[in-house]
Amino acid sequence: MKIQIRTAVQSDHSFIYATYLRNKWFDKINKTTLKRSTWSNLQHKRIEDILLSKVVLIACLAEDPDVILGYSFIDGSNPYTYVKLDWRSPGLGIADKLLKEIK
Repeated sequence: MKIQIRTAVQSDHSFIYATYLRNKWFDKINKTTLKRSTWSNLQHKRIEDILLSKVVLIACLAEDPDVILGYSFIDGSNPYTYVKLDWRSPGLGIADKLLKEIK
């Protein structure tokens, strides 16, 4: 199985929104006092701005580019990388590949 890194397209956006919002909300660092709906709306706008103005890279299966394994983008000066749980294996190195390309 070969993994391909490509630039995000419009059809990837809903996956990026959903996984980013879910992971950030449940992140132990998140100590917001905002209601989840208010926080989600603010973060959704933030992701929208990133998707419109930054490069977002997608890790996918080379034989089926619609199968997203993970993604990465620069948020401010920090890279943000997400890889689906089933694909988080040191031997695959998906996060490393994304980070190498996004920098």
